Amino acid sequence: MLDNKNKSRAGLNSLASFSKPNVDERLYLGTIEKGLLILDTFCANPRPMTLSEVSEASGLNKSATQRVLYTLRALRYLTQNEITRQYSLSARAMNIGNAYLRSNPIVEVTFPYLLEANKRSQETVNLAELDGSDIIFISRVPSRNVMSSYVTVGTRLPAFVTAPGRAILANLEPASINEILHTISNRQRILKQLEGVRQKGFSITDQEAIPGDISTAAPVFGYDNKVIAAVNIAASTANWTPERVEATLSPITVDIARQMSKVVSQYRRT
Repeated sequence: MLDNKNKSRAGLNSLASFSKPNVDERLYLGTIEKGLLILDTFCANPRPMTLSEVSEASGLNKSATQRVLYTLRALRYLTQNEITRQYSLSARAMNIGNAYLRSNPIVEVTFPYLLEANKRSQETVNLAELDGSDIIFISRVPSRNVMSSYVTVGTRLPAFVTAPGRAILANLEPASINEILHTISNRQRILKQLEGVRQKGFSITDQEAIPGDISTAAPVFGYDNKVIAAVNIAASTANWTPERVEATLSPITVDIARQMSKVVSQYRRT
């Protein structure tokens, strides 16, 4: 199970640190960085927050936080409760994520294969991409099983504790893997797990990220045979064991991933 150790005293999720390689300071706008940092803070803490809470979670001082909150509210990316004075993301904030999904051809061309995997497995099927050290779910066909785990499009999880994350990590260049895992305490154990994933062609996790969830995933390769995503089937521990998932669902996942790879390899993405 995922243990979130990045909580502040107020129970807020801290943001992951991101490096900014090869930044030209003459062109880089710090004001935009602060605005996006605040939006990321609300993504990491999807609940109403006061100015003080936003300041603590984002790491910005209160004066800068107040100015950014005021601006984002004026632009209608945030709303503010007049009684509690708490800020929340507005419906307009959905535009950016929805625009990404609409502009990503991989989401469209792979969806029929997600439907096929769902039909064959009768379980929830997801497509996930790597973003920094996290995976983010970009497409999903849920199971009719009421015990299906509550994961939505846009959900972000640490890559190394998830089946799709490991399926992707195992097929990256060693330098990229080391960069992503360099802060992980049990790095050597994870590297050994990734080697096993690379050899088998799929990964399995048992309740490491989500309680009650067993997940199997396989990599999807795009242009130049580089891994670009992973497809995974998620099942409930109430109905499945890891051994049965490996015997029954992993072959479906691998087959669907191969079919997807043949299609998405036609699309070159920067």
